[in-house]
Amino acid sequence: MSERPQEPPERDELPDVAVEPSRGFSIVWLIPLIAGVIAVWLGYTTIMEKGPTVTITFKTAEGLEAGKTKIKFRDVEVGLVENVAISEDTSHIIVTATLVKDAKQHLTEGTRFWVVRPRLGAGGVSGLGTLVSGSYIGLELGPGAPRRAFTGLEVPPPMLADEAGRKFKLQADSLGSLSPGSPIYYRGLEVGEVLDYELVERGQGVRIDIFVREPHDRLVRANSRFWNASGIDISVGADGFTVSTASVEALLAGGVSFDTPVSASNLEPAVEGTGFKLFDDHASVSEASYTEKTPYVAYFDGSVRGLQVGAPVEFRGIRIGSVTDVALEINRKTTSVRIPVTFQIEPQRVNVLDVTGAETPENSDPYAGMARLVERGLRAQLQSGSLLTGQLLVELDFHPDSPAAELRTKGRYAEIPTVPSDLEEIKQSVEQVLAKVGALPMEELAGDLRKTIQNANQTLSDLQVLVRNVDGKVVPLLASLEDTSQAAEDALLQAKSTLISADGVIGERSEVRYDLSLLMKELTEAARSIRFLTDYLEQHPEALLRGKAGSED
Repeated sequence: MSERPQEPPERDELPDVAVEPSRGFSIVWLIPLIAGVIAVWLGYTTIMEKGPTVTITFKTAEGLEAGKTKIKFRDVEVGLVENVAISEDTSHIIVTATLVKDAKQHLTEGTRFWVVRPRLGAGGVSGLGTLVSGSYIGLELGPGAPRRAFTGLEVPPPMLADEAGRKFKLQADSLGSLSPGSPIYYRGLEVGEVLDYELVERGQGVRIDIFVREPHDRLVRANSRFWNASGIDISVGADGFTVSTASVEALLAGGVSFDTPVSASNLEPAVEGTGFKLFDDHASVSEASYTEKTPYVAYFDGSVRGLQVGAPVEFRGIRIGSVTDVALEINRKTTSVRIPVTFQIEPQRVNVLDVTGAETPENSDPYAGMARLVERGLRAQLQSGSLLTGQLLVELDFHPDSPAAELRTKGRYAEIPTVPSDLEEIKQSVEQVLAKVGALPMEELAGDLRKTIQNANQTLSDLQVLVRNVDGKVVPLLASLEDTSQAAEDALLQAKSTLISADGVIGERSEVRYDLSLLMKELTEAARSIRFLTDYLEQHPEALLRGKAGSED
């Protein structure tokens, strides 16, 4: 039987909801509102506090790393590298960096950036601190219009833009060992440094920019003198070798020295940018003080090997000028050769006095005095300046025995007569002797010499025989002479005895008595002569061969 479906139970009826409008702001909305305000404030603050962004180009990215490399101004961190990228043409590196807010007003055209890393330069070793901390970008502020893109320096600037002092320019024939950072010295004290250099127009020299720090920049006057102090200056003088250098730093890296004459102490300091000539060394500075130069020429026939441009011209050891040119002249017609040596004499080196001893006023004719000296025998001669180097110099001195000559002024230069050097005179004398020897009949002389030697040998043989014969007869001869002398003395005694015994028979004035007296006298002289001869032969037996010493043939 089927059951009837049960009816669901009756539900409770739900109450009606009444919707009423809101009466105010719900506190729930405060939370997102506050969060939004904080976000906006933080964003604004971040934007306002963020510094400017700059781009810097370098040739390489050595030592640079995004997010790590810092930018420092006088060792204070003022920025950070954000990105390092390669330029589109791959010719350089573009560094994007963010600086602190306060740097915005200082980013101008004069601002400079460079990478600080260990470097060995003219000023010494720099950047050693980066061995531990790593490389960073250095910043130097400068004047100019605002700017955000810069070209970084490959080397640090030699000086800070705000350093007190003055810049000057030097003109030199060549740079030598100078480079940016080379020191500037005043009496051995470092007072500045070399900034930069460049070739002048058409390459006829080098222009060097230097900086002298305050207060030493006031020592630079209009007539200050600058010279290259690089390397070692070696000179030879009467006291031996002299070696000098500005400093060890100048020896290694080069340097420039300058001084100011005492007479310029009352002058005003030179204005910034004043140009000066850079001399090769200190000796060149002294030479430059002699501004008056009178040109001359002297012609030499002999070799001038060792004579160079710049060699001194001296008068009795005192330098009065220098050689300016050495050339060679060949006469096409006569094929004669001579060497013109052009030199300059500096009259300011010579004090010309009058008869009272006072200095004479300058003569309008510079050759008048030289002409008188040439008439007195002044001549030019080449002499050795150094036996060690073999260099020559031109010596002016008086040679009274030289042929008469005069100063010739018709050519381009006044010509001073010359005399051969001492070496040339010796050479000429030797050549003359050799020429005379060469003109002798050597074959005939050799034959005569052989005959003479043969005759001399024969004479020597005969002399040896004679000596042997004399040796055997000298002793008997001496004995015979002694016997003769004794016999003469005996005869003399007998004659005296006879004369005495006949004294009573022979008259005093008789002829016999007179003859006996003469006989006694002659016997006395003969005995004396024989005795002298015997004594001499005993002492000088060689007299039998050569005769008595000092006797004439």
